[in-house]
Amino acid sequence: MTLNIIHLSKRIDRFELLEKEIRLQEISDYKIWDGVTDDMSTVRGISQAHKQIVRYAKEFKLPYILIAEDDIRFTSLGAFDFFIQNIPKDYDLYLGGIIYGKLEADNTVKDFSGTMLYLIHERFYDIFLSIPGNYHIDRGLNNKGKFVVCYPMAAIQYNGYSDSSKRNMKYDIYIKAKALFRNV
Repeated sequence: MTLNIIHLSKRIDRFELLEKEIRLQEISDYKIWDGVTDDMSTVRGISQAHKQIVRYAKEFKLPYILIAEDDIRFTSLGAFDFFIQNIPKDYDLYLGGIIYGKLEADNTVKDFSGTMLYLIHERFYDIFLSIPGNYHIDRGLNNKGKFVVCYPMAAIQYNGYSDSSKRNMKYDIYIKAKALFRNV
């Protein structure tokens, strides 16, 4: 399964971390997609970057497509394989992890933040593509589908400068109470 990764070429810092993650997870099937910059709105650029991949999947009638952002941080060696091996039978989005969201007993979430790693089912392409470009893609999806979170979570985000928030983010504080996959 091809991992489609969104990367802004100016973010050399992220590319170095991304290369490390790909190597440690032994991911050999991946494609780097250019991130999209929008001078008027960073949020719109990020939305367009995700949607270009989903449009591609829809055009080529792919049953699903796997997408990641370049600041992805896997929680342990083997986390990517754990994520892939635990794809649920029924989902609209299967999320590698979340930064925000109330996880239900069945590992679903209605409202979430975090698109660092997700698998999107073809039946959800049109809804995903319908989210207005001025919304954060994850926030715009609130209550619009069946979102299953990998449990324990296989992916989080690296701390650091967020192009979206335009400030340094410390994501670790948001995931303290969440169960992370650890390959022991």
